[in-house]
Amino acid sequence: MSTPIQPLDPGIRFTSRPPVDLKSIDPPTRFDAAAVAPLEVSTPAGEVLLHGTTAVVPIHGSNPTASSREEIRLVDTRTNTVREVIKPTYPQPKLGTVIALPTLTSIRGRPTVLAPFLVEAPGQGTTPGRPLVEVVSIDPENGQIDWRTEIPIKGWTGMRGPSDVEVSFAGVTGGVGVLRIVDPSLSARRGDTYALDLSSRKVRWSMRGFEARAVGAGVVTGQQPGSGPTPRVRVRGIDARTGRQRWASPRDAYLVQVFAAGPSKAVVRGHTDPAGKLYVEVVEIATGRAVTVTEEKPGKAPPRVLNCLYDEQATAVCSGSDWVGALDAQTGSWLWSITKGGGRLVPFVTGAWHGVVYGRTDNGPVVLDGRTGADRETQPGVAPSVVNSSMAIGPWPGGNLGSSVYPVIG
Repeated sequence: MSTPIQPLDPGIRFTSRPPVDLKSIDPPTRFDAAAVAPLEVSTPAGEVLLHGTTAVVPIHGSNPTASSREEIRLVDTRTNTVREVIKPTYPQPKLGTVIALPTLTSIRGRPTVLAPFLVEAPGQGTTPGRPLVEVVSIDPENGQIDWRTEIPIKGWTGMRGPSDVEVSFAGVTGGVGVLRIVDPSLSARRGDTYALDLSSRKVRWSMRGFEARAVGAGVVTGQQPGSGPTPRVRVRGIDARTGRQRWASPRDAYLVQVFAAGPSKAVVRGHTDPAGKLYVEVVEIATGRAVTVTEEKPGKAPPRVLNCLYDEQATAVCSGSDWVGALDAQTGSWLWSITKGGGRLVPFVTGAWHGVVYGRTDNGPVVLDGRTGADRETQPGVAPSVVNSSMAIGPWPGGNLGSSVYPVIG
């Protein structure tokens, strides 16, 4: 039985507009910057989901308009009007900043938004409050809530200081949603994983200290640090349905990070010792087999990968502070790269979709060909993070923060 949508807070104000004309271009390379419609100044464009002409906008509890609770707004991007607001049942715990990020998936063939909220059920009498992750399943077509379920957690409340906590889905595979709770700071190295059966809405397994990062082919790939101030980190593959280990990396490395690079591959970067010697591997999520390995050598260092984006078709684009490159999401082989000092400006990558890469340089926004790295459009109007054939979500006008809607024009 669906839960009724809660009414919109009277303090929320959006500037509506007449419906914009829609074009359908796949992939789009030009956007109408003059027809921009701001969404939310405190929500980065990369956190927004786009389903057709509906934007799914997470509002974080640190934002005063959210009444100290996380919430999800469904916004009609054609008119820039808020259709629905979905909130958790309980308030968030007394922490630092809590970042709750929804994901768009499909359950039994239906598009579904899964929204996880980190909350705390209030105590009563001598019974203390209970920390939970409340997962809400939302139909993006009509805003109806299909179901809510609660996942008890440990160790993420009562923290002191400016700690940040992020709760999000690493992915969905075989009817299992893989939820992760992490302190995103590199020095903290904290992360827990919960595997939620989306049919029974029960937790199949959980693993403290294991941070899920890439999901595919029934396997969850993630990183698990040991103990100590500079712990060794092991990359492992866990069966999504049973929680049993499928594989483990032969390396016990340092400062390891794992990035999803499409439905079957992950990029792993780490150091063979605390002092340096960087390596980068492209591994198969299902088996852990390293498809390509780049080791640091005298005078030649691997790319310092800091992020990877999948274009939802065939290419994963990875980037760092002074490097951008792309790999074939099926074979795992590197296709091209742009490196600082190589004669081209290294773009700051904002998004990728259906064979193109969006970003910006000192010359302004730019669109690259995802398979070759060549400039495809030098006057796109904006560098979006999320796109489809008719709409794009890019930065707040005049800056790189916040989120706004830009119609596709070419």
